[in-house]
Amino acid sequence: MRFGREAFLAMNTGEVCLDKNENPFDLPPSPREEIRDLLSTITLNRYPDPEYRSLREALAGYVDVDANQLVVGNGGDEILFLCFLAFVKPGDVVLRLHPSFSQYSHLIRVFGACERTVPVELDSRQGTFRIDEEALLDAVAASSPKLVLLDSPNNPTGFSMEPESLARFARLSPCPVVLDEAYIEFGGPSVLDIFKKEGFPSHALVLRTLSKAWGLAGIRLGYSVSGESLCKALNDVRGPFNVNVLTQEIAKILLHYREWMESRVYSIRYMRDRFVESMARIPGWEAFPSDGNFVLLRTTAEERFARSLFERAGIRVKFLNDLPWEGTWLRITVGREEDMRAVLDECSQACVGGEEEHLLSASALA
Repeated sequence: MRFGREAFLAMNTGEVCLDKNENPFDLPPSPREEIRDLLSTITLNRYPDPEYRSLREALAGYVDVDANQLVVGNGGDEILFLCFLAFVKPGDVVLRLHPSFSQYSHLIRVFGACERTVPVELDSRQGTFRIDEEALLDAVAASSPKLVLLDSPNNPTGFSMEPESLARFARLSPCPVVLDEAYIEFGGPSVLDIFKKEGFPSHALVLRTLSKAWGLAGIRLGYSVSGESLCKALNDVRGPFNVNVLTQEIAKILLHYREWMESRVYSIRYMRDRFVESMARIPGWEAFPSDGNFVLLRTTAEERFARSLFERAGIRVKFLNDLPWEGTWLRITVGREEDMRAVLDECSQACVGGEEEHLLSASALA
């Protein structure tokens, strides 16, 4: 369950929240019962284990690495913060993709760094995105960054770089590279699989989270996997009790329910792909294939029209005003079946083409 005034208002107004890439599935009864038992026995007057040894061991078992390769944080955001704290000074260059996770630009501003970007390229005819690997290497050579941030799957496009390309870049990079895999469970192969076979490059750090596939955004737990030198650099700047005892214990409980997580991920991926197929049949709308738990949409309608469409229906989506391509762009989280039907219904009934024979029934996902 999400807490806070905004979440409370959303729950009590019947709004459909598809704007934050949250997992729509709540926890099943078994782990809920374990968490209730935990709350009655846990010691709250003591500080948590500052080394979070048992949590790191549980996470290491999930990703099949050595526990000493893990650093755990208060969400993936804190891992990113620690990377900036360890490697970036005011005036330093930080390189990222454009577009990419909005938190990157926020941290660049907070730390007084200089932002450089490499464009995600759109092939409008194919309806696909790509990264020019040579352009990425050229940008590193030209700007001498102190930190590179690459999210794959990319937020908000849903595009994934080839793991072999990411691994090759990480080995060539002269500075730390964060390979942000927050959405990897929804997509294809991980660069982590290559590193486990061939060894970690000294500058590579893979970022993961329990917020998305595991549906634990409310407890705030992210973690990184890297070699010894980067682990030490992050541990040198993190606070000793940065992950509270409740988060640690709840995460350990849920990590025993991997089959449940994988079944929910399968449902989300299936719903996502059906949604993209269905949106393709609505005039004036374009949905792009995604490896995340979200879909990027473009419409020829004006933004004010699109906004009023979703506001009237009580559906929260994320409008994106800084994308470099023509059209009105928005990102929609993949929710429950009824949520995606509602989106399809609104888009089809108010389709830009306006021709009745093109309207798509909300039963398209049935």
